[in-house]
Amino acid sequence: ERVDIGAGGEQDAPAELLGSEEGGAARIDALLDRAAVMMGFEQIGGATRAFEITRDFTMGRYAFGRPIASFQALKHRMADLYVLIELAKSNCYWAAWALSEDNPELAIAAPAARVSATEAFDTNAVEMVQMHGGVGFTWEYDCHLFYRRAKHQAVALGSPTHWREKLIQRLIAKQAA
Repeated sequence: ERVDIGAGGEQDAPAELLGSEEGGAARIDALLDRAAVMMGFEQIGGATRAFEITRDFTMGRYAFGRPIASFQALKHRMADLYVLIELAKSNCYWAAWALSEDNPELAIAAPAARVSATEAFDTNAVEMVQMHGGVGFTWEYDCHLFYRRAKHQAVALGSPTHWREKLIQRLIAKQAA
């Protein structure tokens, strides 16, 4: 079949419809849910590596004769970062299960995974820069790469606010059903 692909494009370009015209929005939503699960795992990987680098740096950086990682304030911050990663893993595993089983829970699991993975990566990247201190702002350390990647992935499939709203709307719809 040949279709017009729009203004400025070729006319009669070969194309194949992937479904009915009426179901386009639902198909896009399903595709974005699947992409959210996959990107969630990538974000977990980034958050985990940022955490590891930060932990190693704080263990090797000394102030007042001891590693800065031994100070209570940094211990609490590192514990919070670890919890964010573990929560994101749990949500992403749930979403991956729902995706692999073609389970209807994917409608709730995908946005939950997306939101938690985005928060884990973004927070770990920001804290990475902060806990590296002054050198965290230099090009010599990779903090800026993690920070930029986290910010990019946070909006790549829609903003975190969009995914939170999607999660809320789907939970409301599920409760009403």
